[in-house]
Amino acid sequence: MLFLALSHGAKVTLTVFVIVALVLLVLYLGLGTVFFFIALGSKRREDETVPGKGSLFERNADNINLKNGYKWYDLTYKQKVTITGRKGDTLHAMEFRNPSNSNNWAIVIHGWTNCKREMSSYAMEYYRRGYNVLIPDLRGHGDSESKYVSMGWLDRLDITDWTRSLVKENPKAKIVLHGVSMGAATTMMTTGEDLPDNVILAIEDCGFTSVYDIFEDQCIRNYHLPPKLVMPAAGLVNRVLNGFWFKDASAVEQLKKSKTPTLFIHGDKDDFVLFENLDKVYNACAAPKEKYVIHGAEHAVSSHWFHEEYWSVVDAFLAKYGMDHTPLV
Repeated sequence: MLFLALSHGAKVTLTVFVIVALVLLVLYLGLGTVFFFIALGSKRREDETVPGKGSLFERNADNINLKNGYKWYDLTYKQKVTITGRKGDTLHAMEFRNPSNSNNWAIVIHGWTNCKREMSSYAMEYYRRGYNVLIPDLRGHGDSESKYVSMGWLDRLDITDWTRSLVKENPKAKIVLHGVSMGAATTMMTTGEDLPDNVILAIEDCGFTSVYDIFEDQCIRNYHLPPKLVMPAAGLVNRVLNGFWFKDASAVEQLKKSKTPTLFIHGDKDDFVLFENLDKVYNACAAPKEKYVIHGAEHAVSSHWFHEEYWSVVDAFLAKYGMDHTPLV
């Protein structure tokens, strides 16, 4: 009725204002949706033996440790295993049972856009140390049934369920969580959950502080977009499709609740998850902790290019917490 009472000129002005506002709203939500699907849309690949275009695995394809890991993965006996997630979805992983009959387990956790096979060099090292190894597919990757990536936040619950599954099968199991990049954030976030006592320690390699922080940084440095405009819109889309707000997905806040001894590793030349993240997550951790800087290492390649240094640090941490290993001949 109020609209009808307006003069013709006022009606035109109000109509134009509403149309412009709706167009801006659509553009705003459209920008957020585009960013969401670039960052968090499915990262599955038809052929996991072909590295993602522009990925660190493509750029470092000639690295001998990567090559050895792939060869080991392809030739070593393994089996696909599944458990049922909390919403009835099927969670997938690859399992390597060690002939040493050890109770030691390593759950190695891949990064953004990656897959099980691309964690093969880490899995191989644990296997050579007599460990059984589990490599899960995180949400939106590999055989995962999820349509969207959660950057570790929902994955933390899945990893918790994997630990409980291993303990149910073997109550004597002693478990190490070892994640890289997004897998490292997943590892840190998981340590803030109510984990079985069988989870002895965690190792995070170049993880980020929170989902909000990493996306805000990427908006500025890689996409050259204003985060104050993009982040609320993308966050709203994520809340609708993924069920959580970006700021809730915090490794820092989870680490404040952690009881799991954790080793923090970061390369000081990391230009993706910036080196400054190391002290932020390390300082937040309430559990016994150590940190180690790999000088000269770029993002997520410390184990590949600084192999002996990296694994000597890992071995010392494992030994400190009684995760004795029996190397295979």
